[in-house]
Amino acid sequence: SVVDESEYNKYIKRVEDIRYCRDCEKERISYGWCKDCQTEYLKRNFAEWSSGHATIDKLIQHTQINATQTCDYLEWIDFKEFELVEFVADGGFGTVYKGEWLRGPRWNWDENDQMWCRSGPMTIALKRLKDSQNISSDFLKQVETHYRCLQSGSLADCFGITRDETGAYMFVMRFYENGNLYQYLDKSNGVMSWRDMVDMLWGVAGGLERIHSEGLFHSNLHGGNLLIEDESVSTDARIADVGLHGPANEPITTEVPSKLKTSPNENPT
Repeated sequence: SVVDESEYNKYIKRVEDIRYCRDCEKERISYGWCKDCQTEYLKRNFAEWSSGHATIDKLIQHTQINATQTCDYLEWIDFKEFELVEFVADGGFGTVYKGEWLRGPRWNWDENDQMWCRSGPMTIALKRLKDSQNISSDFLKQVETHYRCLQSGSLADCFGITRDETGAYMFVMRFYENGNLYQYLDKSNGVMSWRDMVDMLWGVAGGLERIHSEGLFHSNLHGGNLLIEDESVSTDARIADVGLHGPANEPITTEVPSKLKTSPNENPT
């Protein structure tokens, strides 16, 4: 019928809009992500921001040029974009704060304009790195190496980097309302279903597999670095602080020691 044909044509157009870029007509590499157009958009904005540290700028630019989907890159975020910043916890190598990011990440897809838009106000976590006023090049190299891991679905989301009024650098991350594993167990009085336990273990295993596949290891994994996310059908655990532990002005090592590496046919002793 005419109606069926009209609906079919609309469906085909929608599929083509999703698959092909409206501007350059090239095939997108992921949902809403045209590699050429999105890279050009991000590169045009390079002159609009600076962290004040050339190596950090290059790191952020590297992640943006090589992005394969929305939020698959780091941003430089001006500290003025945050409100209601409050202390959460203090650790050996950094301090965690909670705040509101007024613009939010660029991850809302506008179907009509075929473009990614900001989400608007969003609760985030800010991790202030100890001694990061004089951040070491070795630390930044490790962050760049671990960036590939940070984008894994089993690791805590990291949106970008900022710098507070004292000159200390901070990582801008998703805020997980349920806190870490220790806090989650306290709230639930240690009661968990088998399904939740299996889901959490699955998430942790996936994160570790991604880290180890890069020839790296976490080296500081404990319940405080497992962030809990309640989803509609499951409870997930995300690994945090991948490569972000230790004073930022000191060298850190997270490569797998050669004595721990084995060949495919060798049994570890």
